[in-house]
Amino acid sequence: MNPRSPTMFNSLRRAWPGRQRGQSSVEYIVVTAFGILILIEGGDSAPVAEVVTALKNAYQGFAYAISYSSTLMAF
Repeated sequence: MNPRSPTMFNSLRRAWPGRQRGQSSVEYIVVTAFGILILIEGGDSAPVAEVVTALKNAYQGFAYAISYSSTLMAF
């Protein structure tokens, strides 16, 4: 069979869209996993670490305010 025959070209052209869809899925997964890894494992300046630190500080302030008063009064 001649590789440039119309029959061979049509069969290859029909097979490519499925392969391209699979290829793009793999690319999306790899890029997304890499992005998540960068956000989590960025060291001390990682965005996720900064959010966790801010939440810890806010909770410490809240716990201090609650423990400071002996009676809770609604305004």
